[in-house]
This record gives sequence, C-alpha cells and structure tokens, in this order.
Amino acid sequence: MADCRRERKERFSRESHYFPFGSGRRICAGMAMAERVVLYNLATLLNSFDWKIGEGEKVELEEKFGIVLKLKNPLVATPVLRFSDPNL
Repeated sequence: MADCRRERKERFSRESHYFPFGSGRRICAGMAMAERVVLYNLATLLNSFDWKIGEGEKVELEEKFGIVLKLKNPLVATPVLRFSDPNL
C-alpha cells in the first residue's frame, strides 16, 4: 500500500494522460469503426438537411475557454428536410 503522507510531485503534474480509446496493445478494437461511424453520421446529417439559423440572428464565432472549447453564444440551427422522399 502506498504511503499517502509521502510527497509525490508527479501527482500534481499538468501533463495530460487522457486516451479515450486506450493505446498500445490494449487499444480499443472498435476505435477505427467508431471514428468512421461518427463521420458517416455527420455526413448523412449534412447531406439530408438544409440548416437554417433564426431570422435576423447573427453567427458569432467568439469562443469561451474551458475544459473543452465552446462558442460563447451557442449556435442554434434548425434542420429542414432537403428531400421529399426519406429513402433517398
């Protein structure tokens, strides 16, 4: 059992060790598929819909810093079906 009273400077390192799919021999077998599925779904959404913003709204790309980078004012877009036949 590690001594919790002993000072270990590596505990407070700012170095990031976040690997959502793992790495090396234990890397997630589904990582490549997950990346492709996300791209496929995004492409399908972009192809199937026209995206509209509200009347008179202005797109502001100013960012807000945090754990993840976000827009300061969220962009709200409404999907409008592009094709009348949903099987296309």
